[in-house]
Amino acid sequence: MTLNNSEWTIMEKLWEQPYTMMQLYHILEEETGWSKSTVVTMLGRMVDKGLAAYHEGGRAREYYPLVRKEDVALSETKSLIDRVFKGSVNMMMSALVRSDELSKDEISELQAILKKAGEKAD
Repeated sequence: MTLNNSEWTIMEKLWEQPYTMMQLYHILEEETGWSKSTVVTMLGRMVDKGLAAYHEGGRAREYYPLVRKEDVALSETKSLIDRVFKGSVNMMMSALVRSDELSKDEISELQAILKKAGEKAD
């Protein structure tokens, strides 16, 4: 499952807490400049795709996520590795290291993650 940038923007809000369409509209209008019709259209599409749902609450529908952020992030990561690195985690890690974007703390954290993965593999 992959999300486009607009879906990510909305899902980031819904992963924080449920919102009504009007609450989302006010937040997203300020952050992105989206119109009310854009928010309504996006929410409808996301409900149709099974990404979000809503409760009938009082006078307004309250939207909430149907997918976990962790699950979407994992799916997106697998898709990136397949598309960009031809399925090779080694190539991805090599590109990440060569980018010189990693701090010493991030490198230490990655080493710990790899060590733990190695112990599980034994």
